Amino acid sequence: MTDQLEEAGSRGGAPGGAARGSRERSDPAVIALRMEDVTVWVIERTAKMPRDHKFTVGDKLVETCLEVTTLLVEASFTRDRLGLLAAASRALTRARVLVRVAQRLGLLSSAQREHFARESVEVGKMLGGWTRATRAR
Repeated sequence: MTDQLEEAGSRGGAPGGAARGSRERSDPAVIALRMEDVTVWVIERTAKMPRDHKFTVGDKLVETCLEVTTLLVEASFTRDRLGLLAAASRALTRARVLVRVAQRLGLLSSAQREHFARESVEVGKMLGGWTRATRAR
C-alpha cells in the first residue's frame, strides 16, 4: 500500500490531487504515510510488552492503529470519503486512550506516551484539514 501511495505522489499527483512539490498538510498520501510510521512504532513497542498485556492492550492498540492507517488509505482512493475520515478520527481517539492505559499500566514510558501524543496530534490535524477540505467541495 505504501508503494502505491509513494508512486501516486511521484507521478506528479497524489490521490488527493495535490501537484508534485506542492503537497499540502492534508495530502492523503502524507497522512497515510505518517500514520503508517506511527503504526510501525507502536508495533515495535508492543512487541516488547510483557505477555500479560501484549495480547490484550498491545494487540488492541496495534489493531486500532492499523485500522486508522487502512481507513486513511481507503479514503485516498474513493470519492465518498467523509465516512471513512470520521471513522479514522474515532479510531485515532481510541488509540490515544489505549496509549494512556498502556502508560498507566507501566507498559509505555512517559516519553513514549508523549511521542505518540505528538505524532497523533499531527495526524489528527492533517485529518481535520482533509475533512474540512472534503466538506468544502
